[in-house]
Amino acid sequence: MKRVFSLALTALLLAGCASAPAASSTTNTTVTAETATTEASVGNGEPLRLLQHGDEKQYYLREGLDNTETWIRYRIVDLGECTDYIPCDVEGCTHDSESCQAVFPYAFGSMPWVLDENTLLAMEYSFDEERTTLFLMDRECHNRRELATLDNCNLFSYSDQAYTDGKALYVRGERNNRDGIYRVDLADGTLTEVYPFALGNSYVVGVIGRTYLVGQSQVTYPDPTGDLIADAQAEPTGTKTQFLLNVDTGETRELRTFSSEDGSLNAIETYVVDDVCYSFNSSTGTLSTVDWNTGAEHPITDQMPLPAEYESPTDYNIEANLNGWLVFYNQPIIVNAETGEVRQRTDLPENYWNGYGHQPQIFLQLKDRLLVDCRYEPYTRTDISDDGTPYTIEGDQMYLGLISIDDFLNGVPNYTEVCKVPY
Repeated sequence: MKRVFSLALTALLLAGCASAPAASSTTNTTVTAETATTEASVGNGEPLRLLQHGDEKQYYLREGLDNTETWIRYRIVDLGECTDYIPCDVEGCTHDSESCQAVFPYAFGSMPWVLDENTLLAMEYSFDEERTTLFLMDRECHNRRELATLDNCNLFSYSDQAYTDGKALYVRGERNNRDGIYRVDLADGTLTEVYPFALGNSYVVGVIGRTYLVGQSQVTYPDPTGDLIADAQAEPTGTKTQFLLNVDTGETRELRTFSSEDGSLNAIETYVVDDVCYSFNSSTGTLSTVDWNTGAEHPITDQMPLPAEYESPTDYNIEANLNGWLVFYNQPIIVNAETGEVRQRTDLPENYWNGYGHQPQIFLQLKDRLLVDCRYEPYTRTDISDDGTPYTIEGDQMYLGLISIDDFLNGVPNYTEVCKVPY
């Protein structure tokens, strides 16, 4: 089974850390300590939640109006009525110019995130100007107002790792070429650096409560030999460290370390899903939960299929916990998180996109339903190039649909189609 997308899923709960982990010389601990004092005065204590492009009521999309990258338009998917619409109530509006309530100047950016019951948040980024702009608007995409314009700042590249506590936005990004975790106050747009990463070797695993799980690699690769295949397969030596980062104090505490000396460096992958930290060991086929305080592993099962020669632990990424069953992006199995039962997944009919098939992807997990890509339809359209010459594009039109969690797990394609996704 092949997957062609990746989505982050929810992560919440817990806090509390103490001392800093070993870091490369590029980590500025003085800035971290200064930032911690600021953060401690503004945190509201609420668990961070992953921002998503919808909730039980609505799902949000954006589309370009033409191929000139001049205007974008918002669309809203009503998940109760199973319809989609352009959020403009101006009588006679053709929804194709700046006079439309749903049309705005084109920019690289996110589909709107649901901030709360009344408010949406959108992010736009200018690559030329290295500028991130944040906007707030109501649930109908109206009354759009600028929250902040952040110069020399890129929060867009990691916008799939955006979290909120209702008071602030927390996201990995870069400002003035400093990579790290940043906080944006949702009241006044103030940007604060929570924690600076060591340049080029840190990454976010997930979040539980107000605590980030951050990975940091300190590895060395063998010198190139000129043999492309051998060089690509060469194993690094060194360590990978996972540490907990408290966003209110900026303090860190080491949780686990993997080493090439004990063989764990490339054998273990860690995931955070729905308040739980999971670990997969590709050497033993063991899937475990990880104690958030001690780093101790508690095995769920040791019956996981071992990776094929071309696979890595990252191919065991957990897509969701559905009624207690763990579903994986690239694996034809599901695992009961409580009992450890490993079961062959009952596939739904494959969707064919870009010439090959994949199982439906989860775009939004609701109480007892999922929003997924339910089918694809070939299309051909003609666009006009910059010099006025027409050219033809062939592709596959994606459609979104709702399906119950039970039907999804049992391979029953009982979809309620809701909309087609803009090109």
